[in-house]
Amino acid sequence: MKKWIIIIVVVLVALVVIGVLHEAGYLNFKWQTLTCIFSALAGPYTFIKNKLFNNNNVDSIQDLINKAKNGMDNDEEHRQEYDAKIADKEAEIEKLNKKISELDSKTEALEKQAANVSNEVRQMSSDEMAIAFEQLYGNLKDE
Repeated sequence: MKKWIIIIVVVLVALVVIGVLHEAGYLNFKWQTLTCIFSALAGPYTFIKNKLFNNNNVDSIQDLINKAKNGMDNDEEHRQEYDAKIADKEAEIEKLNKKISELDSKTEALEKQAANVSNEVRQMSSDEMAIAFEQLYGNLKDE
C-alpha cells in the first residue's frame, strides 16, 4: 500500500510541474515531443516499477525453475502417451493395409477366374452348356 502512495504522489507532482511549465510557456507540446518524452520516461519507469514490485529473491527464482521442470516433465509424459497412441494407430493402419492387399489379391484372382469362365463358356458347345447348366441348377424338366 505504501508503494502505491509513493507512486501516486510522484505522478501528481510530475503532472503539476508539467502543467505549471506549460502555463508559463516553457513547454509547447506537439505529438512528436510528447512521444519523445513518454519514450524517455518508459525506461526509468520500468526500472522503478521492477525495483518496487518485483521480488527477485532466491525462493521466487527457485519456484520458477521448479515450475519449468514440472512443466517439462508433464510435457515428456504427454509426449510418451501420444507416441504410444500413435504407434498403436500405425500398427492398426498396417494391419488394415495388409487386409486390403489380401482383398485386392483375392479380387484380382476372382476377376481372372471370371475372365477364364467367360472364355470357357465361349468355347463350349451348346450340348456342353446344357450339361453344365444341369449340373449347376439341376434338371427342371424332371421336377
